[in-house]
Order: sequence, then C-alpha cells, then structure tokens
Amino acid sequence: MTRETPNRVVSLVPSLTESVVFLGAGQRLVGRTRYCVEPAGALAHVPTLGGTKDPAVDDIVALRPDLVLVSAEENRIEDVERLSSAGLRIENYHPRSVEDAAVAMLRLGESLGEAEPAMELAERCRRAAALVRDGLERSRVRTFCPVWRRPWMTFGKAVYVADLLRTVGCENIFDDGESDWFEVSLEEVVERRPALILLPDEPYAFRPAHADQLRRAGLELPIVFIDGKDLSWYGPRLPGALQRLAGLVAGAV
Repeated sequence: MTRETPNRVVSLVPSLTESVVFLGAGQRLVGRTRYCVEPAGALAHVPTLGGTKDPAVDDIVALRPDLVLVSAEENRIEDVERLSSAGLRIENYHPRSVEDAAVAMLRLGESLGEAEPAMELAERCRRAAALVRDGLERSRVRTFCPVWRRPWMTFGKAVYVADLLRTVGCENIFDDGESDWFEVSLEEVVERRPALILLPDEPYAFRPAHADQLRRAGLELPIVFIDGKDLSWYGPRLPGALQRLAGLVAGAV
C-alpha cells in the first residue's frame, strides 16, 4: 500500500534537512535540530527542537508530523523508539558508502513525492564519484583522519566517511578497525606511518594548535584542514565535496 506524501516533516539530521530543502520540500518542514542550519537562510520558519542527541521528543510528538527523518549514526535509539512508540512514521537513514548516499537521496525523494529532483541528484553524485575515481593518478595516500579529541577517535572501513575518502584517493590507516568508531593513541598513529592527516572542523573543531600537537608527537607530514560537512554530510553537497576533497588530497602529497 502506497503511503501518502507527507505534508509535515521533522528532520533530526542536518544533512537530511539540507536535502529536504534541496529537493523542493522545505516548506513542509515543521521541526529541525539546532544543528540543522543549511541551506543558510532557508530554515528561519522551522522551529528548533533540541539537538541530534537530545531532541525534544514530547514537542515533536505534539506537532504530529507525518514523517520524522532520523539517522542510526546521529540519533539515539531510545529517542527514535519513543517517537516510533508514539505512532509517528520514522525513516531511518544510514548510508555506508557514496553509492548508499545516492540511494538514500532516491529513497528520500520517493518519500517526499519529489522523485524527479532526487533522481537528478543521485545521478550527479554517481557521475562526480566516477569522475574523481577516474582521475586518480597514483595509489591511494595513507591517511589519518580523526573525528574527535580527548580522546582521539577515528573510524574503520565500513562507514560513509571511509568510503568517501577512498573515493577521493585516501587509504585509511585504520581500515582494519573492528568497530565503526573507536579511540586511538597518537603512538598508534605514528606507528602506522600515515603520509597525510586530514583535520575536519566538525564534529570536533580541530584548530592549528591540534596540528602542532600532532607534529610534536612525531607526525611531521602534510596536515590539511577540511570542511567537516564535506566529509560527512551526504546529499546535495556530495558532488562538490568529492571534487574539493580530491583536489585537497592531490595538492597535499
């Protein structure tokens, strides 16, 4: 049985909020998190309902949205279960690759009744990924990319950001990690001999002082600061992110 097109949408995922607007359904948003800030200037009419980890569940339920967008990676299972138990329609997104991200846009477009722009976006994502892969001129660069500090944390091979980095020419030095996200020591990083370090500005805002700390630990190698949204926000920014990251990697080594 085909579900009705939702008229009242709550998004608890910043990249999905951006995608909803891009696909032409921004006016149907009735709730977002405080981290849902893109596209800039397009969300002033949408109330904020807490954060990704601490959404205002009771307020969301009171809004009676037709659809709530969540992510298995960004939102807590207990919050999602409370929303589901209240009878709300939940769609959970968890892409683990660039191709998964394209498929996620197709699914979102179908749910919103915006299949045509979603198909165009998915095709743009696939073309950009193919173009970047075809343009790789050397073997992948051994790369360390932390996502947190105190403790230092990074990721294994089975998450979206890992596949994104593989696509743009990186080889994650922790691809053998046994979990998706885990703590590492700087001693381990030094032992694995990366040739490049990427420092995103979210979820942890890495700064030049942190690059200095890495160098003092013995990591005298190219360190590049990158836009964390390019690293982890799938959706309309993906084609450009692939090109930007590929250019930064190629220019650093």
